[in-house]
Amino acid sequence: MTLKHNGLVAQLATEDQRLIERRCKPVELRTGDTLSAPHMPNGHVYFLTTACVALVVRHSDGSGLAVGLTGHEGVVGLQHALGMGSGNLTLHVQRGGTAFSADGEAMQRLIARRAHLLRAFAIYLWGLSQEVASLAAASQTHDIKARLANWILLSHARNGHDDLFLTHAHLADMLGVRRAGVTLAAVELKEMGLVDYQRGRIHILDMDGLRAVARRPALSNGLPHA
Repeated sequence: MTLKHNGLVAQLATEDQRLIERRCKPVELRTGDTLSAPHMPNGHVYFLTTACVALVVRHSDGSGLAVGLTGHEGVVGLQHALGMGSGNLTLHVQRGGTAFSADGEAMQRLIARRAHLLRAFAIYLWGLSQEVASLAAASQTHDIKARLANWILLSHARNGHDDLFLTHAHLADMLGVRRAGVTLAAVELKEMGLVDYQRGRIHILDMDGLRAVARRPALSNGLPHA
């Protein structure tokens, strides 16, 4: 895997790709890692290639709600490149894999002198904000089964595989609900013939059926064009 396997970087001009690559180093992200959180002052930017990272808002008691999911199509930690600190998001690695990491301050200096690169990042962040808004709204208007179906679809879009390794405990954490609620919803999806699951492994059987339950159209790769 190279940096150009990242969807956002792949859209950039060759010179911009080269400048970003000079500031990056390959890293291996582990499932369950926290890359950034409100209490972590020094941040990095991660251009993802095979890893998948959830954007989570956490409360003081440790509970939270995932409001976004990023995979090889995008990047997490761009707020550090804008000099804005961690904000209120925790970046949680849902699926371990490879990424390219750059120091936030180094990226901030780079985009300060390349306006079109700043514009590309801004367009990406605008697209991401639409996903955040949709997931936040769904948490208030959709039942657990619909939200679980939606998260499975989103995970598939970010991973690119029909087999997903998602435990009920993790899904409950991402959806901000009790584990028992996820278990009941997963049983319903299985009985409907939409998924099969065993020991944290979810296999998608009916993509269109999941979309109908999630009440949403087919997902794009989540990446706006710069």
